Amino acid sequence: MRLDEMASDRPKPVRFCLVRIDDRLLHGQVVVNWVRTLRPRRIAIVDDEIATDGTTVSVLEATCPADLALWVGTVAEAASALVEQNPVPPADTMILLRSPEHARALYDAGVCYEALNLGCLGAGAGRSRVHRQVSLSPDEMEALQYLASVGVVVSIQALPSHRAISLATVLSRRRRPSA
Repeated sequence: MRLDEMASDRPKPVRFCLVRIDDRLLHGQVVVNWVRTLRPRRIAIVDDEIATDGTTVSVLEATCPADLALWVGTVAEAASALVEQNPVPPADTMILLRSPEHARALYDAGVCYEALNLGCLGAGAGRSRVHRQVSLSPDEMEALQYLASVGVVVSIQALPSHRAISLATVLSRRRRPSA
């Protein structure tokens, strides 16, 4: 099956308050800046490993502002919990993910979101820096390119007060030959 045929089989994208990749997940920058600006009613952390780690879930619960609902679950649980039978509408839900692979897995599991924000993806082995706070491995780049190919708007924006920059723009600047 061709990529354009796969995309046409997808349900209509859902508009969430924010879908963000940040390897730090729920931290001060998210709480102080993004939550204050966007005013979600729920934060959802989709991560198979974290969902089964009671200690990490407890830390996230302590970090989450008291006036927000927190949902932590697996990719397999996400479509049902965030789209189908949720007490909080998607437009009032901020989704946090640790990596582009998690973002693709979530999309492939049926949570077809419109836009994806890249926050901080730190440097590491096998990763190349593409922007100030964003470094990507080839597999991460492939996951983001797939999401863009099915219509997800992928952009880099550390803070809501910063201008969003499309990933395509950042990558085209990197490919230009030096003068």
